[in-house]
Amino acid sequence: MITHYRHTGLVVQNIKKSKNFYCNILNLRIIQNFIEEGDYFNNLIGEKNKRAKVIKAISSDFIYLELIEFINSKKAKRKKPENYTKIGAIHICFTVKNIENLYKKLKKNKVLCISKPLASDFDDVKTFFCYDPDYNLVQLVEGKPIKIKV
Repeated sequence: MITHYRHTGLVVQNIKKSKNFYCNILNLRIIQNFIEEGDYFNNLIGEKNKRAKVIKAISSDFIYLELIEFINSKKAKRKKPENYTKIGAIHICFTVKNIENLYKKLKKNKVLCISKPLASDFDDVKTFFCYDPDYNLVQLVEGKPIKIKV
């Protein structure tokens, strides 16, 4: 039974670019930076002789993002953004402060954004989507948290 959400892992093309996006631009804090290898790792992922650079970066609410770049694997780079309506497309969503300034910072860093920050029709939030260096969809939201009745 699930007790809480732990993390999201992303296989990336270039860990330096992903680190810049998630840590320098979005301000996640690195908590671990290491090479993953060996029997445990290879059995876990169902592969043989794989090595990966791994960065674990944490948000202010202690959810972490795991960035994984395989060192000794053929890299198949995504050539264009995934269409949001494509079955299987996923997105990562972060709550942010001062979404307008963050949007300007992303644009200044040449991050591809789908729209500018927009006011939601059904929640008291502003939000927009952008793409990380590997064209994963990232949603940024500023506003009141969702109220959930338990």
